[in-house]
Amino acid sequence: MKNVILAGNATTADILNAYLVRDDRYNVVGLTVDDNYVDQGIVSGFDTSIALSQLKDIYSPRDCVIIMAMGYDDLNKTRQSMFRRLKDMGFGIETYVHPDAHLYSEYPLGEGCVVLPSVVIEPHVKVGENTMIWSNTTLAHHCSVASNCWIASGAVISGQARIKDNCFIGVNATIVNDKTVEEYCIIGGGALITKDTKPSSVHLSRSGEELRFSSEEYVKFFGI
Repeated sequence: MKNVILAGNATTADILNAYLVRDDRYNVVGLTVDDNYVDQGIVSGFDTSIALSQLKDIYSPRDCVIIMAMGYDDLNKTRQSMFRRLKDMGFGIETYVHPDAHLYSEYPLGEGCVVLPSVVIEPHVKVGENTMIWSNTTLAHHCSVASNCWIASGAVISGQARIKDNCFIGVNATIVNDKTVEEYCIIGGGALITKDTKPSSVHLSRSGEELRFSSEEYVKFFGI
C-alpha cells in the first residue's frame, strides 16, 4: 500500500479522497497546497492541510507519493505549476487509474494522470503528463491528449483527434475524428467540434432554448 499526499484541498481533492479510501492500494496521509490556501480545505476526514513550504519537513519523498487533486484554474496552469514544484522537491507523482476504468492502449499514461471510473481508453491512445480524465469519458483509437489537460465527464475524443496542451474539454463535449484542438482552448459542455481550432480559442454550445410550446402542447403535437 502506498502512502499518498493529495495535492489540493478543494472539491477535486474531496472526490479523489472518496475514491482512494475505498482503494486498498493507497493510504491518504495528508493534503498539501500553496501556503495561502492552507485554511480553505473541505476534504472529508482532514481538518488541516500542509503548506507546500513545510511539506518536506513533515514527509520525505522516499515515504510517499503525490496524487494531483487540483482543479483546472487558469487553464490548468495552477495545476501545472504545482506539478513541477513537487517534482523539483523530489516527490514522485503517481499516475492514478481507478479500478473501474478500462485501458487498452499499449502506451503508458503520462506521469501524474488521473483516470476515473468508467473511462474507456481504446488501443493506440497517447496521454501526456498531469492530465485529468473524468468519469465516463471515451478516448477513441489513435487519438492523443497532451499534458496539463482536463477532460470532463462524458466527453468523447474521437479516433485520431488531437488535444494539445492545457486544454479544457467540458462535460459531454465531442471532438470528431481527426480534428485538432490547439493548446489553451476551452471547449464548453456539449460542444461539437468538427473543425480544427485556433490556439487559445473558446467554443461553447448554445444553451437549451425555451420553445414557444408548453410541454403539454409539445407532447400533443410532436410526441416524446
